[in-house]
Amino acid sequence: MSIIILLSIIIILTILLFIVVTREETKNKKDTQECFDKTVTLILDKLQTGELEGIEGLFKEILNRDSSKVEFYVILANIIRERGYISEAINIHKSVLKRHDVLENKVLKGWVLGNLAEDFRKGGMIDRALRTYKDALALLSEKDASSLKLKKESDDKDTTALMWKKTLLKRYILLCKQVGDYEKLLSLIDIYSSVKGFGNEEEYKREVAFVYNQLGEEEFKNGNTKKAIEYFKKGLSICRELYPAYINLAKIFKDTKKQKAIQFMEQLIEEIPSKGFLVLPLFKELAPEKFEKVCEELLSTNENDWRVRLELGRYFMEKGEKGKGLLELKKCLELSPMVLIIHQEIWKYLLKNPDDINVFKEYANTLNKVLVFNNPFICSKCNYKSSEFLWKCPYCHEFDTFVELKI
Repeated sequence: MSIIILLSIIIILTILLFIVVTREETKNKKDTQECFDKTVTLILDKLQTGELEGIEGLFKEILNRDSSKVEFYVILANIIRERGYISEAINIHKSVLKRHDVLENKVLKGWVLGNLAEDFRKGGMIDRALRTYKDALALLSEKDASSLKLKKESDDKDTTALMWKKTLLKRYILLCKQVGDYEKLLSLIDIYSSVKGFGNEEEYKREVAFVYNQLGEEEFKNGNTKKAIEYFKKGLSICRELYPAYINLAKIFKDTKKQKAIQFMEQLIEEIPSKGFLVLPLFKELAPEKFEKVCEELLSTNENDWRVRLELGRYFMEKGEKGKGLLELKKCLELSPMVLIIHQEIWKYLLKNPDDINVFKEYANTLNKVLVFNNPFICSKCNYKSSEFLWKCPYCHEFDTFVELKI
């Protein structure tokens, strides 16, 4: 009987000990998970606010706790790259590519390769970047092709692989814009559209249209005018608001078919009046008799367009109508007193007419109140400044991103 009681006591004590140990392990796991979650939250907060100071330390803290997370190594390398340490980022991404779990997973390998390609691009190794992006996209696309057999297209969700592919395509597209590989760019834009990378159909059409405009400009530079015209018209058939195509076509026909050139400029003004100022110098050259009327039409849609008033002021000055010209220049100063080219037009007048004290006094009073700058246009993507309106940013290579800088 005593043996039975003893065995019962031992069993009870064992069960109690197991419960205590299990609870302690659960508590430790919970504390560890909470600490892990807190660190991840701190990382996400720093990434969102752009405060990257100390973020490498947080990533290393996570990796010390769990070195199996491939994603954290890749993200850490990306942050290091963006801070300017390109070679260190390349070394981390290359070491990750040697891991067995990465080698056996095509999607994961494609994602890592895509980030390595961006390292190469940021480091100026363009050829290596192009090859690596091509390999990365092939891996991610291969996975997508097999997944289509397993589920319907309507059930397709924004999976991690799809998210990675969108990011890779966006960067690959940017690189093709940078190197001017517009044929490749067209195919990438189609793929990007197929994974719902664009916000809507209009955004997709606009991007394709601008690529055709770039193709046309390349052909025109190479002397293939016929092919250039085809590309410009192709772009306009896709997007009627492709304003550089109207300008390019007008330039092509201005010496051979003057009336046709004028028609293209009139179409631009009708379709996109906000960009009408871009053709005014050429319009003044080809149809001076219509110039004043065209400016009035543009001002009727936006009376505060200082660029139209500037061209109109120049026109009156050239005709000898100084009163009208000075009036338009004065209105320009009132609308955008910080823009240097407006001041330059007034300087031209004052140099020729130094005795016009009233104009000089009025101008001097205005000048004391403003900050003058030479770059009135700015890229909305990368903040690159320009003295003229551009439809492709020379720094970030995006299309149609320039807006007027306001102070």
